[in-house]
Amino acid sequence: MFQLFSTPDWFAVWDLLFSSIGFVVALLIAAYSWRLYSMQRMENKFAYFSVAFVLIALSFASKILTGSVLAYRPLRDVTAVVLAPLAGPSLVFSHLLYRFAFFFQMVTMLGGWLLIFFTSQKSRDRLHTFHELTQIGLFIYLVTLIAIVSNFRYEVFFLTCTVLLGLIVLHYYKNYTQRGRSRNAWMVTASFFLMLLGNIILTFVFLVPTVYVLGEFLILLGFLSLLYTYHAVTRR
Repeated sequence: MFQLFSTPDWFAVWDLLFSSIGFVVALLIAAYSWRLYSMQRMENKFAYFSVAFVLIALSFASKILTGSVLAYRPLRDVTAVVLAPLAGPSLVFSHLLYRFAFFFQMVTMLGGWLLIFFTSQKSRDRLHTFHELTQIGLFIYLVTLIAIVSNFRYEVFFLTCTVLLGLIVLHYYKNYTQRGRSRNAWMVTASFFLMLLGNIILTFVFLVPTVYVLGEFLILLGFLSLLYTYHAVTRR
C-alpha cells in the first residue's frame, strides 16, 4: 500500500474530518465568489476566484477519497475489488492508482493557488493574446511537473504552496495598506497568512511527523476565516 508520508494514527479520523470541512468551505467560498460575480458582471476576478476554489474543493475530495481508503480496511477491500481490472493481477499496479490520486490532489490544489495568485494581480484581460496563452500554458506545464515530482518528494508540493501563498499574502497585505486598511481586507490577508503558516509547517513533516496536525489545523482555520469574511461581504 502506497503512502506519501506517515501521519499520526490517532489523527487519521480527524484528518478526514478536517478535509471534509475544507471541502465544504471551499465549495461555499466558490459559491459566494460566483454570487459576487453575478452581482458585478464586470468583475471577472470573482468568476476566476470561484473556479480556483472549485479546484481546491476537488483537491480536498481526492484527499478524502484516498485517506478513507488508506484509513479503513473494509473500504480498502471494496475499492480493491472495484478497481481490480485497473490494478492488475494481485493488485500489482495499485501503487500507481494511489500515485495518480495524490497527483490529482496536488495538481488541483496548486492550480487553485496559482489561479488565485493571477486573480490577485492588477486586472487585465487574459487569454486574449498569443503571449498570454503561452504564459498560461507554461504555468500549467510547471504545475503538472511539480505535482509529478511531489509524488516522490512531497516536500516540493508544500514548498510550492508556500511560495504561491506567500506571494498571495504579500499582494493582499499591500491591498490592505493602500485601500484604507478595511477590516475585510485585513481578514482576507490574515486568512491566507494562516494557510501560509500551515504549509510552511507541513514542509517539515519529514523531520517531525507530528507537526502535520498543527499544519492542517492552521490551514483549516484559514479557510474558515476566509469563509466568514466572504459571508460578511455577500450578506451586505
